[in-house]
Amino acid sequence: MQILSLNLNLALAGNPADNLLLQPRDRVIVHRTLTSVNPPTVYVKGEVPKPGRYPLTTNMHVEDLVQVAGGLKRSAYTESADLMRYPETDQQQISSEFVTVNLGEALSGEVKANLALHDGDVLTIKPIAGWSDIGASVTLRGEVQHPGTYGIRSGERLSTALGRAGGFTSEAYPYGAVLMRREVRDLEIKAHNEMIARVKAERVQLKVLPEANADEKNAKLTALARTDATLNQLVASEPIGRVVIHVQPGTKEWKDTAADVTLRDGDVLVVPKKENYVMVNGQVFNPTAISYRSGLSAKWYLSQAGGLTPLADKKAVFVIRADGSVISAKNNGSGWWMGDPMNTTLRAGDTVVVPEKAIKVGGPNWAQIMQAAQLASSVALAVAYIHP
Repeated sequence: MQILSLNLNLALAGNPADNLLLQPRDRVIVHRTLTSVNPPTVYVKGEVPKPGRYPLTTNMHVEDLVQVAGGLKRSAYTESADLMRYPETDQQQISSEFVTVNLGEALSGEVKANLALHDGDVLTIKPIAGWSDIGASVTLRGEVQHPGTYGIRSGERLSTALGRAGGFTSEAYPYGAVLMRREVRDLEIKAHNEMIARVKAERVQLKVLPEANADEKNAKLTALARTDATLNQLVASEPIGRVVIHVQPGTKEWKDTAADVTLRDGDVLVVPKKENYVMVNGQVFNPTAISYRSGLSAKWYLSQAGGLTPLADKKAVFVIRADGSVISAKNNGSGWWMGDPMNTTLRAGDTVVVPEKAIKVGGPNWAQIMQAAQLASSVALAVAYIHP
């Protein structure tokens, strides 16, 4: 079998090189024109109702493409659009050319702006800057004069939104206000799940530890019990995406300062009523709420809860402030505040947490992981009462 290529136009014109003499069982294949097999097309993307690929018609211009795509959305930026085109070259390589189009002039009939389109052109219509912020809102709950959901402008701060809601009520406790943010919660959930996975992995390691004598067996059982309790706490206390804020009753005192945070779409602010107690949890003889007294330290509140049990790790005590910040003598790699929690003067709504002493069992990271996990779960539990 032999395949011969020829120019049909030249053959019909009588060119002997192309007008071959046919023989029995020869097969003549006439291809379609290139434009019918692979018709020229153009693309429009961005702020039009029907973005996509469209056939390139004769004498098609930018305005024509926009019209077949349904016109412009309200969000379209008309001062400029991007036109990327791919001119043909003799070399076996792709070349591109970028052109800026004044879209407003093109649609108003300006001939120079209304460029003619070529095969493969891509017209991208950009959105107006800040358009994605339209419809953004925040929710204010609790002790504000007019709770509800409020639309916000791009870059609007907390003080302005509170002002539109009438400010705090006379019963408000701004120090304990909780600001929750979706993207922060997403990050916290990721870290939370990683922590749960680490605790589960440590539990697997504990299960295979030897039990050669009674001491080893008891230490193993104690470590497993503590791991299970910590794991249950973690599972029961999902993160809420809290952003630590430091606000005061008088808005003028912190307006336009670092404390006046910029709001994001979906933010939720919950303002509790005034607190009159300090919580004490963990390894104390009487975990409970202690009536708040001004100017007293965590050490005093611990004494009111009966003091530390023999299992308490005094060096690992930490304080969870009502505003969400944490004071811890140990960093544990968790990135919380360092300080002296025992001698810290507490405020109403604060929580003192006393962990257990670390058991010398398991892998080298077991104690650190348990401490970090307990801190994470305690922080979540400290604000669980205010979570809607």
